[in-house]
Amino acid sequence: MIYFTPIFLASLFLSLNFGALLYIKSSLVGAFFGESGLSLVFFAAALINAALFLLAPRLLKKFSKEKLFLLFMLMISFGTWGLFAAQVPWAVALSLLSYESFVFMAYWALDIFLEEKTNNKETGEIRGIYYTLINFGIAAGSFLVSLLAEGENLNRIYFAAAIFLVLPFSFGMWSSLFKKTAELKMPETESLPFRLWYRRRNIRAVTLVRLVLETFFATMVIYTPLYLHKEIGFAWNELGIIFTVMLLPFILLEWPAGRLADRVMGEKEMMSLGLFIMGLTLVFMPFLGPGFYLWMLVLFLSRVGASLVEIMTESYFFKKISSRDTGLLGIFRLTRPVSIMFGTSLGLVSLSFLSFEKFFMVVSLLVFWGLYESLYLEDTL
Repeated sequence: MIYFTPIFLASLFLSLNFGALLYIKSSLVGAFFGESGLSLVFFAAALINAALFLLAPRLLKKFSKEKLFLLFMLMISFGTWGLFAAQVPWAVALSLLSYESFVFMAYWALDIFLEEKTNNKETGEIRGIYYTLINFGIAAGSFLVSLLAEGENLNRIYFAAAIFLVLPFSFGMWSSLFKKTAELKMPETESLPFRLWYRRRNIRAVTLVRLVLETFFATMVIYTPLYLHKEIGFAWNELGIIFTVMLLPFILLEWPAGRLADRVMGEKEMMSLGLFIMGLTLVFMPFLGPGFYLWMLVLFLSRVGASLVEIMTESYFFKKISSRDTGLLGIFRLTRPVSIMFGTSLGLVSLSFLSFEKFFMVVSLLVFWGLYESLYLEDTL
C-alpha cells in the first residue's frame, strides 16, 4: 500500500484546491457575465476539456504521463492564481477556461498512475481509498468557504486554493524529472476506441450511468449555489457548512462500499440503489423552501446516493479494463466535460422557460433514466 502514497497525497491536495473553488467560482464568473454568460464560459471550458480527452491517447503516446501531469498542473496553477488576481471580465474568463479545461485531465493522469499499480482483485478497495481521500479533500476545501469567507470577499479562499497546489505540482516535477517508467504499449484497438466502447455492452452501460452522475454533479455545482445564495438567501458561511455536511457521504461510504463490492455483492445493486436515492431527493428539492437544516439533510441524502454511484461505477469500470486501455479510459473520463456541456445547455434552456424549482425535476428525470440503464449491467459477483 505504501507505493500508492505519492499518488494519494497528490490527489488529496489537488482535491483541496478543487473543493475550495468548487462552489464559489460560478458566483465569481456569474458576477461578470450573468447566468447566461456563466453557462457559455463553462460550456467553452468543457468543449476544450472534451477535445483534450479525445486526444489523450495520442498525447500519452507522444509524451509520458509524468510530463503530461506536470503540464496539466501548470495550467491549473495559472487558472487558480488568475481567479485570485483577475479584475476584468476577459481575465476571469481566461482563468476559468485554464482551470476547468485541465483540472480533470490531471485526475485522468493520476488514474493511469494508480491503475498501473492496482491488482484487479483489490480494485474496489483501492479505488475506495483513493476516492475517500479525493472527497475528503473536496469536503475540507469546501469547509474553508465557511472559515475564510468575508461576506462577499472570497480572496482568501482563492489564495489558499493556490497554495494547495504546491504538493501535487511537486509530485509532477519529481515524476517528470526523476521517475522512469516503462512506455505504455497501446493495443491496436486504441486507434478506434469508440468502436470498441460501443461493442462492449457493460462498458457502454457503466459509462452512460457515469454520464448521468457527472451531469448531476455539473448541474448541482453550477446552479445549486446560485439558487441557495441568490434565490433562497443563504450566506456563504452557511453554504460552506451545508456543502461540507453534504459531502460527508463521499468520505464515509466509498471505502467500505468498495470493499463490499469486491468481496460480497458486486457493484450493480448498490449502483442502482444510489441512483434511486439521487432521483428521489431531486423530486423533493423544489418543495424545501428556506429551511437551513432541511436543505442540509436532503443534500446529504442526495450525496449518499451519488457516493454509491461514484464508487460503484469506478470499481466496475476499472475491473473491466487494464492500464493499456487508455482510449476506453479517455471515453469514460470524457463524461466529465460532456456532462458540463450537457448540464449547462440543459440549464440555459430550462431556466429560460422554467423556474429553478422545476429545473430540479428535469434533472431527476435524467437520473431515473440512469437507473434504467444500470439494470443492463452484468454484475461482477
